[in-house]
Amino acid sequence: MAPLEKKGIECSAYIIDLDGCIYRGDKAIEGAAEAVDAIRANGKRLLFLTNNSTKTPSEYAEKLSSLGIRAHRGEILTSSVATAHYLKRFGNGRCYVIGQEGLLSALKEGGFELLDETHSSEADYVVCGLDMGLTYAKISAACFAIQKGAKFIATNPDPNLPVQGGYLPGAGSIMKAIQTATGRRPIIIGKPSRIIMDIALEILKCPPGRSMIVGDTLKMDIQAGKNAGMFTALVLTGSTSIMQVRRSKVKPDLILEGIHKLIDFLNE
Repeated sequence: MAPLEKKGIECSAYIIDLDGCIYRGDKAIEGAAEAVDAIRANGKRLLFLTNNSTKTPSEYAEKLSSLGIRAHRGEILTSSVATAHYLKRFGNGRCYVIGQEGLLSALKEGGFELLDETHSSEADYVVCGLDMGLTYAKISAACFAIQKGAKFIATNPDPNLPVQGGYLPGAGSIMKAIQTATGRRPIIIGKPSRIIMDIALEILKCPPGRSMIVGDTLKMDIQAGKNAGMFTALVLTGSTSIMQVRRSKVKPDLILEGIHKLIDFLNE
């Protein structure tokens, strides 16, 4: 563990990224279960946070449990759930959605009416997430709805989706296509936006100065924590190397070899 600044950090709540921090693909990262247990044993509040909009909190809880990591759906905040939470502030409405079950389910549970392509022009919101079944017709319907006055909402700006052997287009790539075609910038909910972080802190009932985000990316996880005024810890088990940290203007408060090193921090 290498602290870059701010010694003597004391946190009451921890926001933990999933992919690259807790697991890689379908395999748990060494020490992840022990670190999660240590957070609980020390009486700290815990929330798992992911920008991925495709799965429901229940599906993530099942995946974590299958990897030997205790979790329940109430401890998981996805960009889809955060999107529904954000839109609820303005009342219910009609949504044209580019996305998968995680996003569709969150909006349905939030009381929103979901429109198909033929009725997209009636939408109050165009909500864009990752959609593996994306078609030109879906993008066209989204663009048409925005031209008719629908507000443009994006679950997250991630340009790509890491997979074994490389990357696939992410939700941010779809968002950019619609933005380019319409000339409209979306309201972005997921990391590094302050919106999802404020929702996370609201769920945890903890001020930012007593909270820490742990993640594997500088531009998403660490920048999100900085934007919210939180303490930040970068793990080196995901997409960021120590050389990238040295070259970056975004500096975490802590650098951890892996999330298992969080146990040492808690014991200190």
